[in-house]
Amino acid sequence: MNFVIENSGKLNIIFLHGWGADHKSFLWLKDYIKNHTLHFADLDGFGTAAEPNDITIAGYCQRLRKYVKENGLQNVVLVGHSFGGRVAIEYASKYSIEKLVLVDAAGIKPKASLKKWWRIKKFKIAKWLSEKKVIKLAENKYGSADYKTASHQMKLVLKECLAYDQTNLLKNINCPTMIVWGEKDKDTPMYMAKTMEKNIKQSKLVVLKNCGHFSFLEKPYEFYKYIDLFIENKGDKYE
Repeated sequence: MNFVIENSGKLNIIFLHGWGADHKSFLWLKDYIKNHTLHFADLDGFGTAAEPNDITIAGYCQRLRKYVKENGLQNVVLVGHSFGGRVAIEYASKYSIEKLVLVDAAGIKPKASLKKWWRIKKFKIAKWLSEKKVIKLAENKYGSADYKTASHQMKLVLKECLAYDQTNLLKNINCPTMIVWGEKDKDTPMYMAKTMEKNIKQSKLVVLKNCGHFSFLEKPYEFYKYIDLFIENKGDKYE
């Protein structure tokens, strides 16, 4: 993992981007959050960071832990979007942090529709045939856009994390948590946000209206406003 560090202050706020993005997705916040130290990550396999040898979410978590320990970071706040939310959930369920912000976060196993089930079934049948040409055709026809554009190593990461349901970890998160979600998010639907709110003890769900999976970019000022209220302990004001 590589990090871009901006500003300085009491809290160490670590931003973890989504799949296919890099540190720049959150970098705009440096002009707004000026009284804390901001750490913008390039997660392994994205931006300037090399692809990982350990492809598991636990591996990403341990590499983040190494960064925190080696730099002696105290008063850590994690902000994770989508794939970065997976890493944040893993970390917060294992280690003590000040606060957690989950933004359209992944981590809940999706409910497979009949159509999706059939697509998966056909993909498995194609793999069962075992010929590489057939498998490649199946991947191209039935794989997601993220899967198609990923390198071989990052395809392994994607397969690993999509099969990993973190629902049981949510009860182990003990820090104040704000869950920010786009009302019209189709990649991580609203039921996932509600599952997180139900299972994380000190959590509050904030819904950004008329937004999709990138709610923090679609309505940046609203997102910043909620982040600021939460971080500065004015939580009652975003009820």
